[in-house]
Amino acid sequence: MHGLQKILLRRLLDKNNQRYASLAHGYDYDDNVVFHLKQLLSKGLIAKSNGAYIITAKGVKAITQFDLPDLADTGFKTFFVGFVCEHQSKYLIKEHPAGPVNFYNLPSGKPHFGESIEDALVRTFAACSGAVLDPSAFSFRSLHLKTVKTSDGEVLFDDAFTIYDVRVPEDTQFRLAKTVFWADKDEIARLPHRWPEIGTCILQDDRTAYRAYEVVSDYILN
Repeated sequence: MHGLQKILLRRLLDKNNQRYASLAHGYDYDDNVVFHLKQLLSKGLIAKSNGAYIITAKGVKAITQFDLPDLADTGFKTFFVGFVCEHQSKYLIKEHPAGPVNFYNLPSGKPHFGESIEDALVRTFAACSGAVLDPSAFSFRSLHLKTVKTSDGEVLFDDAFTIYDVRVPEDTQFRLAKTVFWADKDEIARLPHRWPEIGTCILQDDRTAYRAYEVVSDYILN
C-alpha cells in the first residue's frame, strides 16, 4: 500500500468522518491525494457519505497491520521549489490536469528529506524540463507563502513556495515532462485557473522577495 494511503487511513482511524480539507491537511496537489482517496474507495477501505470520508471495517483491519507509530505524518507547511525559466521569449508552465478543472503553475517540486537545496534544484528542474543544469544556473527570486482555502474557509493547501530564476544556455536541449510546456506572455495571460505566482513573476515581473496571500478555490472537492 502506498505510504500516503496508509497515512490517510491512519488519520481516519484517529478521527473518523473527515472532509477532504482536514484529511488532506499538510499535503498538496502534487501529492495526488484525490487519486489515493479514489484508490482507497475502490478497495472498500473507506467510504464517502455527505461529503465526508469514513474508514470501513476492512480499512481498520488493513491499517492495523502496519506499525502506526512508524507512519510519518505532517501538519506543517508544504515546501516547494519553483522556477521562472525564460528561453527564446517563452516561459515554462506546468499544468495540473488531474482535478475537475485544469490549472496552471510554475514548474515545481519538493526537495527530498536530507537533500541539499542545490541538488533539489537540479533534480526538480530536470524532472520538469529534461535539462540537467549546473547549480549556478539557479538564483533565488522570491518566497511565496500561499494558503488555498475553499469558499467555506477550509484550508486545502498551505505552501511555502521558493521561486528561483533559471539561467539557461542557448544550446540547452529540453525533453519536457508531459504536463510542462512553453508559452509566451500573451498565451500565459489567456490561461484560465492560473495560480497567482504566474502573474506576479512572469506577467508583472515582480521581484518582491517575500509575499504571503490566500487563494479561494473549490476545484479539488468536486
